[in-house]
Amino acid sequence: MIVDKVSGVEVVLPFDELTLAWPCLVGADVVRVERSENTTWLVGGPGGMFAVRRYRDGYVDMGSIRSELRLMQLAKDALPIEIPGVVPTRRGEEVLHCFDGLYVVFTLLPGEMATQSDIVAEASRIGEMAALLHRSGEDLDRTQQTRWSWDAAALTGEAPRWGSWQPAFAHEPRSYEIVAAAQGEVEAQMGVASRGESAYGLLHADLRAANLLVHEGALTGIIDFDDCGFGWYVYEAVASLSFYETSPDASRFLRGWLAGYAQVRVLSEESLALLPTLVIYRRLLLTAWLLGHPHVAVPGVDRYRFGIDTADLADRYLRDPYDIERLLAT
Repeated sequence: MIVDKVSGVEVVLPFDELTLAWPCLVGADVVRVERSENTTWLVGGPGGMFAVRRYRDGYVDMGSIRSELRLMQLAKDALPIEIPGVVPTRRGEEVLHCFDGLYVVFTLLPGEMATQSDIVAEASRIGEMAALLHRSGEDLDRTQQTRWSWDAAALTGEAPRWGSWQPAFAHEPRSYEIVAAAQGEVEAQMGVASRGESAYGLLHADLRAANLLVHEGALTGIIDFDDCGFGWYVYEAVASLSFYETSPDASRFLRGWLAGYAQVRVLSEESLALLPTLVIYRRLLLTAWLLGHPHVAVPGVDRYRFGIDTADLADRYLRDPYDIERLLAT
């Protein structure tokens, strides 16, 4: 039995079955347990260091996982930075169906998790890598993909991807009213936004600091493709701003990201005009995510302050849904 050091909950890792499938795990010890959408064990032993992921029941299916792994391989081939490799089982399979769920083993990359200052300094590079990733994703046949879409349904549909944001403002009626109005505008804007091939496609969708690796301040790797899905390409920039939307460096990061992206792919004025809408969209997704993940510590995030700042952003957005500089102004 293994205890998750974050939540204190005992979790079972079927090592007998896993080591039979992946001999490289023989003799490995659990170094750390991470729980978010899925559960990931970082293990190390004679065979090396690996990340063992168990996918959350109902979050993805086998086809969706295979699409994720395919995008990772395309990224590995196309990007001049590190992408985790998938370790095949002794039978050559990428995914193992154990008695308690679906497992994948990834190679563990060197480097440190990026900080806010890191992503600001490397904004242009992050934008460039995002563009290369998007170009790689175009090689996947959309009709064969089972990944979800980061569109209005993921926020307001019958089964919101990360749950509901509304309880966060249950005791703040004025803030609730403002945020609800902003959500309505977000739905309207996303409803008419182009989904043409130049504007909309397969994304990593979570290129925030926690999923970027750096060494001596330089971007060296991208991890955690488990939220990849279809969306507007500019959403990738917004996702990188996650939890830092009200930082004094937010506008600077966005300008750098867009400059780096433009070195590889062109974004239309229509796509750029969607940025403020996607900032609010992401902020509401994150509000729901925080509610559903009380056990996860997010560096630098005050959960109470996050709600206050979200309502302030929503109010600015309603005053002008197209002015990204005003929205991100501090």
